[in-house]
Amino acid sequence: MYFTSLQLTQFRNYSFLKTCFCPGINALTGNNGEGKTNILEALHYLAVTQGFQRRGEGYALQEGSQYFTVDGKWLEDDELLRIQCSFMPPKGKSMLLNRQSLRRMSDHIGRIPIVTVLPSNIQLIHGSPSVRRKFMDAFISQYNRDYLNALLRYEKALSQRKALLTLFADRRTWDEEQLNLWDRQLIGPGIHIHEERGKFLKEFASIFLRYFRLIVSEREQPKIELSSDLTLNTEEEWEELFLASRQQDRYSQRTRVGIHREDLNFTINQQGVKYYGSQGQQKTYVIALKLAQYEMLEQRTGKYPLLLLDDVFDKLDIHRLRSIARILHSEVKGQVFITDTSLERTREVFSGFDENRREVKFYVVREGTVTVL
Repeated sequence: MYFTSLQLTQFRNYSFLKTCFCPGINALTGNNGEGKTNILEALHYLAVTQGFQRRGEGYALQEGSQYFTVDGKWLEDDELLRIQCSFMPPKGKSMLLNRQSLRRMSDHIGRIPIVTVLPSNIQLIHGSPSVRRKFMDAFISQYNRDYLNALLRYEKALSQRKALLTLFADRRTWDEEQLNLWDRQLIGPGIHIHEERGKFLKEFASIFLRYFRLIVSEREQPKIELSSDLTLNTEEEWEELFLASRQQDRYSQRTRVGIHREDLNFTINQQGVKYYGSQGQQKTYVIALKLAQYEMLEQRTGKYPLLLLDDVFDKLDIHRLRSIARILHSEVKGQVFITDTSLERTREVFSGFDENRREVKFYVVREGTVTVL
């Protein structure tokens, strides 16, 4: 399962590009701003129908152009699939599979499992709790439809409860029984979500720990824990939490307890990575999180996901770089794309591995052209 080729027309800084890839590790090197990340984003479009930022297609349209096209060939089980994503305002975006239009974009999601490691992923460390919940929820929802449905029910009930609290404040009224009705709407799906998060984290944390230790020595002891108001996760406990939070909820016009307030605590040697971790430690933490996500996705789908790593070598020492390269060469089975500003560093990092076991191909990206070495 891998992309054999890619063709871009008027996409980002590429007027036209046609290039081929190997099924192993594809290392794209070149200075910043030359177009390395644009290739990764084009592959992301073909895999999940949208770019990294999910902010519309206009920003990916080359300046002065009327449309863009991203065209790739994906080999799976000896079948070659041609996937094409096009954007032309005001008609919008369209996806073709073997020249047949997809009726719904969602029909394509999951066909090509994918994991991305981007510089912006450092927000898993520095961002708000909602960033970490989204990381967890989005991943569990990929393989657990009941979880996704519970999440949707919970969010709808939470929104309705907030609207009721706002209405009470505007009208200077208070109706305990109405509030209890929405409390009960939250409890059922909330119990399910908290339980599934616990199951996920138990499995995920052990996989994460293995990858972290493959990168770093055992002197650093990482840990992931779920921070929650809940301990027993029973209906009685939920009711007690809602009752204890009544006055806070009333004055803040928000629901102050529940699974929407949970967070993931990231530590190394019992200290918060956000406040005490070095740049190298924080980046290593994120990479290990993503590699654990990759392995769990592979286990759940039975497919080797596509792995995109953008600018992961910056701010890491040579020991960590070699360890990551060893993981990509020996542990990761799917196709890999990785970008770096230094061809020399990338070649050094991947040197000495058995090329017969896993091919590593190097490319130089410069001024909208890609040269295979």
